Amino acid sequence: MKKLFFSFALISCTLHAQNDTISLQPLILNDAFLTNHYKSQSVIQLNDSIINQNPGQLTQLLQAETPIYFKENGRGMVSSPSFRGTLASHTAVVWNGINVNSNMNGQTDFNVFNSNSYDGILIQPGGGSIGYGTGAIGGTIHLLNKFDYKKGLHQSLNLGYGSFDTWAAKYQLKYSSKKFSSSVDYSRNQSDNDYKTPNYLAYNRNGKYYFNSINANFGYRFNPKNEVKIYSMFNFGKREFPLVDFNSTPSGYDNLDYRLMSEWNFKPNDKWQSELKLAYIHEENDFYTNIHQDFATNLKVDNYFLKYYLKHQIAENFQLAVLTEALYNEGGGNNLKASTRNSFNFALIATHKLSDVLSYEASIRQDFSDKYNNPFIYALGINYRPITVYQLRANISKNYRIPTYNDLFWKTGGNPDLKSESAYQFEIGNDYLGKNLKIQSNIFYNKIDDMIQWTPSQNNNSIWVPKNINQAKTYGFELIGSYIYNAFRFNTTYSYIKTKDEKTGKEFMYSPNHKWTASAQYSYKHLSTYIQNIYTGKVFTVTDESATLRDFWTTNFGLNYTISPSYNVGVKVNNIFDQDYQTQENRWQPGINYNIQIQIKF
Repeated sequence: MKKLFFSFALISCTLHAQNDTISLQPLILNDAFLTNHYKSQSVIQLNDSIINQNPGQLTQLLQAETPIYFKENGRGMVSSPSFRGTLASHTAVVWNGINVNSNMNGQTDFNVFNSNSYDGILIQPGGGSIGYGTGAIGGTIHLLNKFDYKKGLHQSLNLGYGSFDTWAAKYQLKYSSKKFSSSVDYSRNQSDNDYKTPNYLAYNRNGKYYFNSINANFGYRFNPKNEVKIYSMFNFGKREFPLVDFNSTPSGYDNLDYRLMSEWNFKPNDKWQSELKLAYIHEENDFYTNIHQDFATNLKVDNYFLKYYLKHQIAENFQLAVLTEALYNEGGGNNLKASTRNSFNFALIATHKLSDVLSYEASIRQDFSDKYNNPFIYALGINYRPITVYQLRANISKNYRIPTYNDLFWKTGGNPDLKSESAYQFEIGNDYLGKNLKIQSNIFYNKIDDMIQWTPSQNNNSIWVPKNINQAKTYGFELIGSYIYNAFRFNTTYSYIKTKDEKTGKEFMYSPNHKWTASAQYSYKHLSTYIQNIYTGKVFTVTDESATLRDFWTTNFGLNYTISPSYNVGVKVNNIFDQDYQTQENRWQPGINYNIQIQIKF
């Protein structure tokens, strides 16, 4: 009750003052497909003001502001999501229109990504394989960078220090003229990470980490119809993995990832629009079973993308779009059979506005690969908006996930005969879209066939191999709300999710039935304050449901003070009630801790 009273007391107090106004700029969607399609799905938009409240790893931001559950091997360690009850490889991470999930394990480690490397983040619950391919089953997370023009020269320096000898720094330079736009930044985050733990180890041992991120984006606008962009992102870091007991061998992990993409946007008139993307992504990691020895398991994959989108407005109420993508992957390592993969896909999307209040979108897609069989997929979405403030949405889709390099080519158990997973999804949503108040509600059902599961080999129980043997379903309800009134802003999400493994009849591990988030912000002159509440229900930690992690509620509180247009100071206290909790068994999260940020603009 103490937590509940404190949280709502602060929210109540902020309602009495209305001297300033919070202004949230809409996200600028650089990806043409994202701008024009998927209107029958709900969205969660995280703008720069929300991102700035959660500097550091992307996990912290998404854990506090979305219904996604994250399983972490400790603070700053490997972080994997469960979106709508699905597995980590069923959430697609899309960087400016390109799916960047790892081809090694099919998922993204969200602690490698720095949240303030992006100008906006958009979350789309539900299937998205028509536009973004493999893994877009539970939902899609879009990491977006925008291009400003005619803004001149701007520089900023962010410095931070926090508990457990945690340091953070970011320098950014932006310059733009009438036709040219550029943004370059470097950030580093490091920590001794030796927080106290409520077990016999006493504190988090062998938990040090550091992450580096470099982003450089350039745009040139020849004219309003023609624009060329170059994106680049480099991530490299090192971390130790915390011990679970005194006898554990200290292990560690290094990563080196870089992503390069060029993009050409051409819109000659209101009837035609095209977008061409060429991308190269390199992912590499070294896992050390003992950090005091030189030997490491090395894995690396090089990925090449060509993606083309063309839209034609055939009639005033009807448009047709084509989306095609060619991918080439080349992987290897000392425990991975060297191999290559070629794939090609083609999608057709039709959007028809039947009347002023009713429209639908129908799409189909087929992928072709030289290594595995891909299903034919489809999607149908309907929007009905009889009045300005109300909208009814419904969509049905078939989505998929391809086998990863580890599934296909792992030396001690890879299976080259795997086929892609298939997922069938239905969703219905109701939206209230008022000027200050917005409420989205979703009821969804998802059935997954041919799930890839690693099981002991029939010939040797000590060797595990992947097979298409599992079937599962997830279903539930989501509520997403936001309210803005002058200087006050309130966001909340709630999800109720049930999962079931059709073979065992049991629920998935690490998928809570309940998750609730609520955040509030109030600004008055030079001072702003905010609070975040996150409640997570219990999760099962074994497949037979015989062991669980208990539910927990954490609260974060922050203050920001603008000294002048050039100087800003912020203080954030995390887990202010010193809650003991875990998101993965034997991997304790820190108790109460603080962070101080200074921002200088020049």
